[in-house]
Amino acid sequence: MSTAFGKRNLINLDLFTDAYRVTGRATIGMGGIHAELGNPNSKYLELQDAYISRIHTPGEIIANYQVAAFRKDNINFIVLQDRREGIPVGTQHGRSIFTRGRIIPVFLTVPSFEIVGEAMHEGKFSAREILVQSMGSFQLIFAAKASASLYPDISYSGDLILVHKDRIGIFCLDTNKK
Repeated sequence: MSTAFGKRNLINLDLFTDAYRVTGRATIGMGGIHAELGNPNSKYLELQDAYISRIHTPGEIIANYQVAAFRKDNINFIVLQDRREGIPVGTQHGRSIFTRGRIIPVFLTVPSFEIVGEAMHEGKFSAREILVQSMGSFQLIFAAKASASLYPDISYSGDLILVHKDRIGIFCLDTNKK
């Protein structure tokens, strides 16, 4: 699919709000979903083939719609199975600006979920610095797992989880594993 602004791709994703999980497909440009979320021309992310379930009953689909739109500031996090769909590649020696630096194990919380995984950062080893210096409104967490706070047996894993920075309640670094 092409537009006047270049090639557009359809990707599969799981989107989480405070109480719901929505599985669907989003149309994104060459910059990946991270660039789409940072697009200042729209406050909404549109999904196609949206299947909605409650966080505490993930196997029960309560609704499905051909098209659904979400306010970007209401999204807690997005799970992708392939990190290449979330980040632009080719900035320096084929590596994205989002994947340079050292791997830092992290733990963070958003409403209803705890997330563990790895952040990549070049600068000072500080939780504040990582959140402030990472680009955009969404923090990239690689090789990540999100577990429901009240139902820890319910979890979702992905190659990349994009976490809305404004929704983060706790952000911790594991200094023993750096």
